[in-house]
Amino acid sequence: MEVELEARIAQLLLRAARRRKLVPYGAFHALFPPDLPLGRRYVALEHAASGICEPQLADYAALLSTDSGLPGPDFYARFKRLHAERYYAVLGADRNRKLRLVEKQTFAHQVRQQVYRHARASAAAASTAEPSADAAATGLPEPARGAAERPQPGRVLNAVLGAVVVASGLLAAPAADAQEFSLFGGGSRAGSTNTYTWAFNYQEGLGQYFAGSFTWLNEGHIPDHHRDGQLIQLWGRIPVGSPKFVLQAGLGPYRYFDTTTSEQGGSYSDTHGWGVVYSVRAAYYASSRWVTQLQLNRVHVQRGPDATSVMFGVGYQLDAPDTPGPRDWAASSTTNVTNNEVAVYLGKTIVNSTSSPSALGGAVEYRRGLAKYLDVTVGYLHEGSSKLARRDGITSQLWATRAFLNDKVTLGVGAGAYYAINENENSESPGPGAGKFSGLVTIAGSYRFTRHWDARLEWNRVVTRYDRDTDVIFAGVGYRF
Repeated sequence: MEVELEARIAQLLLRAARRRKLVPYGAFHALFPPDLPLGRRYVALEHAASGICEPQLADYAALLSTDSGLPGPDFYARFKRLHAERYYAVLGADRNRKLRLVEKQTFAHQVRQQVYRHARASAAAASTAEPSADAAATGLPEPARGAAERPQPGRVLNAVLGAVVVASGLLAAPAADAQEFSLFGGGSRAGSTNTYTWAFNYQEGLGQYFAGSFTWLNEGHIPDHHRDGQLIQLWGRIPVGSPKFVLQAGLGPYRYFDTTTSEQGGSYSDTHGWGVVYSVRAAYYASSRWVTQLQLNRVHVQRGPDATSVMFGVGYQLDAPDTPGPRDWAASSTTNVTNNEVAVYLGKTIVNSTSSPSALGGAVEYRRGLAKYLDVTVGYLHEGSSKLARRDGITSQLWATRAFLNDKVTLGVGAGAYYAINENENSESPGPGAGKFSGLVTIAGSYRFTRHWDARLEWNRVVTRYDRDTDVIFAGVGYRF
């Protein structure tokens, strides 16, 4: 049974390495009978990993991943044993202290890159050599077999490949992206008017004392003004008394969209402009990754009333912290968030006017990953037929995307262009938007419930120059390949 388990573990690790992926601990433990002790499982893991390559050269067991993207304590204990000189060089004078988060990320990133390079080199070497009779019979690559069955030439080849990997390694630093997603709601005052306000917020750590965020802010209904928009803020933050309690102050530009009542009465206009939002926030980080927040905003805009708001928020740390409080940094992904995906959507179109008429709409979209965190989409959008307008056209956007929770959940923000092929206003003749380009800004999320299929949500804002802005809110299903 031990040999069979080691072979299955090796297959799992090799498959992940060749695809530059990680292996959730849950997938690793699922290989074993439920009553098998943890000690025997990790012995089997080390045997399987060493059967692929000497762990000093490429530790395949480093591909195991917790929800945070980091390996578990078994990796750091093994790293300390195998690379004591490197380990203690990082600790410095205080040899008994614990590793800091950024140090854990660096070790994991370096070792995993060695594994990926070794897997690539092994695949290239295997493509030029005939498989052994045993390998052909078992269907397993030679490195995946038990130690007793490994031929010496295979060990020599793996050692040579490992040495090449170490010699050619370019060890990059991890990216700075500790992520939180929050929902806010509260009250706002503009002039002498009280109204509601709400927001979606996505925040990334930029070190211990700084963070950046993207927010979609809705300022409610001020008389003659229905205003919302997107803002980017830079935050300074500091723990107060406890690492769980953090005070933050931020500011940044605000691109707003304001549906205003015309001074002549009876009509409206969609006004666009720039503003600045100043914010202070108090946040409490619970040990369960949930965050409660109280935030004060001051909104200053070019045209229209300034506003002051107080909001209560609930957030969730998408990267699990090693210690209480916000994460300073998070480990970088090794692969693109997206390869290829086709999605279809159905939902509601709301015209940004004083009466806000709505209609049933739909879309089809092709998404392609260009880089780790960059996607491009091309699609066809049908906004439906409302009382004010019917519009259809071609869309294309660039997206900043991130994946979390072992790549099960993705979030993204996209910006691009929308070319209206058809647009009319309760008549057969073309409307003012036909044949024109408009802007398109979108926030989106997806949940991947199988390897190929996911559920998707999108909030699109169509930005026009002829007073026909719309919100297009869709749910859909995607197929990834």
